[in-house]
Amino acid sequence: MVELFEFDYQLEMYKPAVKRRWGYFALPILYGDRLAGKLDAAADRKAGVLRINAIHQDMPFDKTMTAAVDDEIKDLAHWLELDLTPPG
Repeated sequence: MVELFEFDYQLEMYKPAVKRRWGYFALPILYGDRLAGKLDAAADRKAGVLRINAIHQDMPFDKTMTAAVDDEIKDLAHWLELDLTPPG
C-alpha cells in the first residue's frame, strides 16, 4: 500500500491489541481518488449499533470532506440496519 498508493495501512486484527495503531478492523477511507484515512468501526448486532471507535485522518479533513465521510458512515449504518454511535 505504501509503495503503490503512499498510504500506510494493514489489517491489524491478528496483531496483539497493544501493537495496533488504527484498530481491530480499521478500513481505508477513500475520498475522491485519494486514500485519506482509516475508519475503525464495529457492528454490534446484539446491541443493534454500529460503533465508531475512531476516524484516523491521514490528511486533515476539511468541512466538506468531514461531511462526506460522516454521510458515508451514516449510509453504512443504515445499510447494516444498525443505529450509529459516534466516536468517543
